[in-house]
Amino acid sequence: MYTRDHFSLPLPAMCDFVKAKSFGVLATYHAGEVHTSPLPVDLRATDDGELFVAGHVARANDMAAAFEAGAPATITVLGPDTYVPAEWFGTRSRIPTWLYCAVEISGRFELSDGARTRADVELLINRLQARAVEGSTWTLDEIPANLSEGYLKNIVGFRLRDLRLKSCFRLNQRKDGMDSLARALRADSDSTVRSLAQLVLQPPTANGGCPVS
Repeated sequence: MYTRDHFSLPLPAMCDFVKAKSFGVLATYHAGEVHTSPLPVDLRATDDGELFVAGHVARANDMAAAFEAGAPATITVLGPDTYVPAEWFGTRSRIPTWLYCAVEISGRFELSDGARTRADVELLINRLQARAVEGSTWTLDEIPANLSEGYLKNIVGFRLRDLRLKSCFRLNQRKDGMDSLARALRADSDSTVRSLAQLVLQPPTANGGCPVS
């Protein structure tokens, strides 16, 4: 992913962004083919602080063969984005552009066995349940055993190790017209577009101080 210093987030902010989204597109190249798959993204750290991503795909997914081969892979996690017409800058003499937020995670596959796959699935579910349902106590054990075991047999787990994270929060940094742009974003009918208004005024990048939410 192409980026520049003033579009880049510090590592803690990139991690917070990925954990808040918890979904992305995994891409890899194996046996002469490019494979992609949208999937949940569980970014965690080992006890000694090494970052890794735990995930899984359907066993029938051709991408699964790349896990055992230890192929390189990249996950792209996208945030809010929008097309920006010239008028939103308060002038007609600007080139239209696109605002977007993205974090890219690159690493190498490590195949997970059945026990680790189940443990990773349970950790992901518990984290997302706690975020989605206040006070949730639901667990995978509440599904009849034949259903949960059947589900687990039909997926293949992996961990992505040796991570490299890059980010590009392209928010009109180092250009004028920010106040006009923010007003136009706030007036949009799409809540995702509206969420960009504060980000363009206070980019969460090296030159800004706004936390990512």
